[in-house]
Amino acid sequence: MTIDRVTTGPATAGTAVGYTVEELARKVGMSARNIRAHQARRLLAPPVRRGRVALYDDSHVRRLEAILTLQRQGFNLVSIEAMLGVRGGDDTSDGLTAMLQRLAAERPALTHALTRHGVIGRAPDGTVRTVRPRPLRAALDLHRVRMGTVPALQALSEVLDSVRPLADELVAEVTARMLTLAPELGGGGPRPSWSDGDRETILLTQGVVNVLTEAFRLAVEHQAEAHIAGLLDTNGPQPTPVGDGALADKG
Repeated sequence: MTIDRVTTGPATAGTAVGYTVEELARKVGMSARNIRAHQARRLLAPPVRRGRVALYDDSHVRRLEAILTLQRQGFNLVSIEAMLGVRGGDDTSDGLTAMLQRLAAERPALTHALTRHGVIGRAPDGTVRTVRPRPLRAALDLHRVRMGTVPALQALSEVLDSVRPLADELVAEVTARMLTLAPELGGGGPRPSWSDGDRETILLTQGVVNVLTEAFRLAVEHQAEAHIAGLLDTNGPQPTPVGDGALADKG
């Protein structure tokens, strides 16, 4: 069924016509569910309501097109949240902020890789900031084993490159298995409202993340100690790394 364009007047902030969510989805090439999920993540402003009808305007179109462009460039939603000012940066020390600024100036490719993975981002004023502090701090803690900042962050970037395709497969397999074990997660009863449906999606997403995170941590902890001890015994004592530019021994 064709959905007619709806004239909304000044309430749609700069455009004389509004779009229902279905029409907006067709216009930008995105599912209505994804549009609502972006609203739940605060990546997209809520629509204007006229009675029982929710209407979007051209500012929503531009925002969704910007999100799609960044996704095509390889950025994930965490990175996009940071780049569009949705996700606030971590409160970092002046020393860490200065280190990230030097990293951006001296290692732009590494900075781009860490941004693409959502570890760091840029504030509206161009300042590099921490988005996900835990992986960043885990890498920087390697200075305790005499690993410089640049090698540690390069290792983090390469690990994320390796883990990302594996994570795609695991998320798909684990989610499918959960739906097999608990079919009620996939529907089958009365359909929830879209807001309740989005809430369930967010909760299930976080649940899958938590299960996979803890399972992977447990598996790595079981294997790491014996493997690394054997590796160090084979290779002998490691020399202190030679400095790698102004960043090598900082952090």
